[in-house]
Amino acid sequence: MSKRAKIKSGGVRFSKFSVVGLSNAVVDIGVLNLFLWLQPTRDPGLLFLFNGIALVLANANSYLGNTLWTFRGRAEHNRRQTTLFVMQALVNISVSNGLFWALVRPLLVDTDIPAYLVGNVAKIISILVASLISFFLLRYVVFSRRRWFKGRL
Repeated sequence: MSKRAKIKSGGVRFSKFSVVGLSNAVVDIGVLNLFLWLQPTRDPGLLFLFNGIALVLANANSYLGNTLWTFRGRAEHNRRQTTLFVMQALVNISVSNGLFWALVRPLLVDTDIPAYLVGNVAKIISILVASLISFFLLRYVVFSRRRWFKGRL
């Protein structure tokens, strides 16, 4: 494959990933806001829990979208890829929830900014950072044709 074709293919793949990512963001932000609407709170621990549940659901959506569309030609639906996807999802959830906590906690404890505003701004920032990391993990580890560590990964 020529360098130009690789760049084009990578751009198409990143565009598909972005569409799936937008649907993940809708699930992620939607679930968080549903919780905030049903149970308004300024408790950072409860917001952290709400965010964690939203992230798990968004990652399930990500699995479907990325295996069935974005990386369809590379998706093998085997134990190796599923395990790597789950590991990537755990990294995504850890980064996103950790960043969410780091942003939410001081703002809820030290200011009177409304919880829904703090939660949504923190959510958007954490989504952007975690999604960028996830793209590279999905592209170069989970759905890579290369077998890492002598085929053990």
